[in-house]
Amino acid sequence: MPPTLALLLLALSLSAAQGSGLCHLTNATISAEKDDCPLCVTFTTSICSGYCHTKELVYKHALSTNSQKVCTYKEIRYDTIKLPNCPPGVDPFITYPVALSCDCNMCKMDYSDCTVQSIGPEFCSASRGFL
Repeated sequence: MPPTLALLLLALSLSAAQGSGLCHLTNATISAEKDDCPLCVTFTTSICSGYCHTKELVYKHALSTNSQKVCTYKEIRYDTIKLPNCPPGVDPFITYPVALSCDCNMCKMDYSDCTVQSIGPEFCSASRGFL
């Protein structure tokens, strides 16, 4: 095998291995609950996961802006589930976003958890049920 072809194949395999952590769709188990309903329901949906290339400024000053992009939803749809055993008068339905495609962009706080640390997608304060 010619050396240039071997180097090209090595470069392609390394970039494929590094690309596996880039922003992409993945399945995740999340939980849903309401204060007045006795059960927390756990289900699987698609989310965006992975990292985005960022640059850290070497020289920072008060007038510079440095915006970090995160792996977030590019396209979404909304699905609805019904929580079981909710008492009369309590709306048992919860609507949540489902990722259809992902993108490296600014965090969209209206439907994303943009915190550094959170309680996690599977946290429940009520008894757990499954869908």
